[in-house]
Amino acid sequence: MAGGGAAPPLKLGDVLLLIGISLLIGTLFIQEWDIPVKVNAGDAPLEGNSRTFSGDVLEISVVTENESNVRFQVTEDGEEVYDDNLFSDASTTAAMSYESKGGLLTWKVTLEDDVAGEVDVDVKRAYFLSFVPYILGALITTAGVYKKRSDSEHNENLVLDAIIEDED
Repeated sequence: MAGGGAAPPLKLGDVLLLIGISLLIGTLFIQEWDIPVKVNAGDAPLEGNSRTFSGDVLEISVVTENESNVRFQVTEDGEEVYDDNLFSDASTTAAMSYESKGGLLTWKVTLEDDVAGEVDVDVKRAYFLSFVPYILGALITTAGVYKKRSDSEHNENLVLDAIIEDED
């Protein structure tokens, strides 16, 4: 330790608990905490891409500050599959949804030049692949709990005797 002391070694059960809980909480924040992107008036169109499997659903929603038409364009493996203009204002959301056949999806959201708004993009996975980190985190956490329990049961059976002598 930095102060010159000694620390007991870290136990395997504690390490497993730390890794499992970190994986669960980290995955929750990475996958579920979705902040919409703010697009200012005059900004370039918002673009992005995602590798998808068959059955994955791309969902895009836009809320603009003023009345406006919003253009959604989606291409899959270089082929245009969706192109539509929808109305949006402060109380009306322009939203589109596209079910992928699998491949590279490229999307583009274009607002009118004098309009600002927020764009929210989500990809809903058809397969359970997005749940694998949760399952792995739960398994590691469970292993840590069982390891700590078995260590504590083993330590309960040990008899510790100490003789304390006065050094006078």
